[in-house]
Amino acid sequence: MAAGLIAKAIAANRHMPDFHYNLAIVLRAQGKLKEAVAGYQRAIDLKPDYAEAYNNLGNVWKTLGELDSARACFEQALRCKPGNADTHYSLGILCSDLGDRSGAALHFHRCLDHDPDDSRGVSMLLAHLGLAIAPERTPQAQLLNLYDVRSRFWDRESSYFGHVLVAEGLQKHAARTNLDILDIGCGTGLVGAQIRHLAGKLDGVDISLPMLEKARDKEIYDSLDQADFVSFMCAHPDSYDAILGAATLIHFGDLHAVFQAAAKCLRDGGLFVFTLFSNEPGVSIEAGRMGFSVATNDKLAKSGCYTHSANYVERLAAGSEFSIQMLQEVVQEYDQNDNRIPGILVVLRRGGQESTGPGELA
Repeated sequence: MAAGLIAKAIAANRHMPDFHYNLAIVLRAQGKLKEAVAGYQRAIDLKPDYAEAYNNLGNVWKTLGELDSARACFEQALRCKPGNADTHYSLGILCSDLGDRSGAALHFHRCLDHDPDDSRGVSMLLAHLGLAIAPERTPQAQLLNLYDVRSRFWDRESSYFGHVLVAEGLQKHAARTNLDILDIGCGTGLVGAQIRHLAGKLDGVDISLPMLEKARDKEIYDSLDQADFVSFMCAHPDSYDAILGAATLIHFGDLHAVFQAAAKCLRDGGLFVFTLFSNEPGVSIEAGRMGFSVATNDKLAKSGCYTHSANYVERLAAGSEFSIQMLQEVVQEYDQNDNRIPGILVVLRRGGQESTGPGELA
């Protein structure tokens, strides 16, 4: 529909570069990459200093495997608009893909110079390349951008299972219903829909307003708050019987502050149920010792994700008033090529005895 409307606008006035540029964006989203190339080129022909069109065209060439053409477009975009953070980011990714670590570092640092809030997650990518120390958590500006986009399709995502895993973990270990439950990083409400029948009160917290608006439309939650969930938990001591986090703690490296906040927020015997991405082959010796690192998987790293080890969770639980009820290998999602992305389903209880069961990690 959008392509048809823009095509009508072009028919009425073929000399507007923005019309061709917007049509190319739609064509690229539809997977019509060669048609998108033609659209961006027409926009550039009409506006030779169109930096954004050069940048987008470079990314299409990169997807098509034409890396020399991609680099040429990115470099021309910078000549048209020096200091453009988007283009420095694109060149950083291209250099990284080509194994040019020094080039990647140069462009990522220049991107940060023009984007100090790090809305593109460059600090995570520098750590991913071993060129910087990882931040304690994913930059908030990156998360806001990331989940603004994901809110538009998240409810239709069929390759993600975090919400189902967390719901199953709660149902297996909850001794009763009518629980006061907090859903941290509640997103569009996928977890809430799975466990509403177990809740007397169900509250959700998330930093993404577009995600919360989707959750609010479902009328699942008793309350929804836009807030940092660690601060929220600290401000609500002894308030919940269960805290749930599906694919939420993946945006934290060191989980110590999260565990402490959850222990404070839970009542005695309360459950803390969440998923993590598990450490992959190839993590550094230092990351293995620490128990967490920026994901070695390129896609996960670009999405601001960390991985963690089961031993790390065990160590933190022992020092945070938690007993382990479940620590199980799972498939949290599949990537775009249908490859499994391994995860860990964790069920902790504030106080109580350790529990063992099949499928748990040593």
